Amino acid sequence: MRGSAASDGSVWARLPHALGDAVRPRIPEIARACIDAIATEIPDYSRTFGHGPGRAAAIEQARRGIERDVDRVGTPAMWQADRLAEFRGHGRAAFHSGLSREAVQAAVRVSSRVTWRWIADIAREAGLSADVLYGAAEGMFADVETAMAAVAEGYSAAEAALSGTGERHRRLLRALLGGRTPAEVDGLVAASGLPAPDRVAAVAFRALPGAPEFPPGLLPEHVPADPAGDPPAALTPAPETDLAGLTDLPAGWTAAVGPLVPPASAPESFRIARRALDLAARGLLDAPGPVVWCRDHVTTLLLLADEFLVTQLATTTLSPLAGLSGKRREQLADTLLALVQTRGSAPELGRLLELHPQTIRARLKKLAELFGERLDDPGERLRLELALLAERALPGRE
Repeated sequence: MRGSAASDGSVWARLPHALGDAVRPRIPEIARACIDAIATEIPDYSRTFGHGPGRAAAIEQARRGIERDVDRVGTPAMWQADRLAEFRGHGRAAFHSGLSREAVQAAVRVSSRVTWRWIADIAREAGLSADVLYGAAEGMFADVETAMAAVAEGYSAAEAALSGTGERHRRLLRALLGGRTPAEVDGLVAASGLPAPDRVAAVAFRALPGAPEFPPGLLPEHVPADPAGDPPAALTPAPETDLAGLTDLPAGWTAAVGPLVPPASAPESFRIARRALDLAARGLLDAPGPVVWCRDHVTTLLLLADEFLVTQLATTTLSPLAGLSGKRREQLADTLLALVQTRGSAPELGRLLELHPQTIRARLKKLAELFGERLDDPGERLRLELALLAERALPGRE
């Protein structure tokens, strides 16, 4: 189980836009040259790429790929997830077409070599410096490694689907999430053909009634996953890379990514991910898209790990505020939270809350009347802060 090697785009980002501007008009020629070279040098491709519709389709696919790659010049962007998916698709298609793994990887090498030669010639014609050439070469070499790894993943995944490895991956997933003994997990890892990871993150899925089926291709094939299982789940050692496709989850689907943990703690990661799904469904966790990352909500997850207990804490700790009207209570609660978090003076709290220091002084006087010496006790201040944060995390408690 591993993440795809991926170029971070930093090399291309440092290159001048002038390189991209010079190369872009020549992309159709470069694409044709790449396909011609593949057809000439790799016998397995000579019939498909030599002529006819297959050649035209290959040229168009190469053109789009080169165009996306050139768009990274001068742009601080990651290697696109869809580009990795495309190379995995090349690997799968090669397997199903009867091509060897070596042939499809050779095609990547030939295409990269031809592209590099064209870019080098164009850069020289444009009068760009040797440093630009060296940078482009470094970026091309890094991309070749990334593409080769993705092709191999796609090829292996297609191979695994026919050999039963997919089912072994699902058994490994269930074993890790089910809390099997280390010896049992080691045996299943060995049977799965996957390298044993040092750390994994569990992913929990939820689909609303009527939601479409989980789309194929959103997760890399090397990731043990069963979105249609009971419960729906996945595991990955590289969530940033492997889960990039989940941003395209269809309407009605939500995923939550648990913390990275040692494999033996995978059930805990999954438990936290499922808890995050529950809280998100109730509107208690905010996420900008269909994926909830537990690492962004640790405080809320901790506070709401036991809602009954935290409700009791809030009720008893904040009892001095109970007799106040809603607006007055909210004002004093905001000031109290700022006070216990910062121990600031009236002017400092005023700047924080955007209020006049005299208003803050009046509130501090009232809080001193209500809470007395508790405001000077470190342990009590911690209880007050937890109670106030819990109150905010649970709407309707105030």
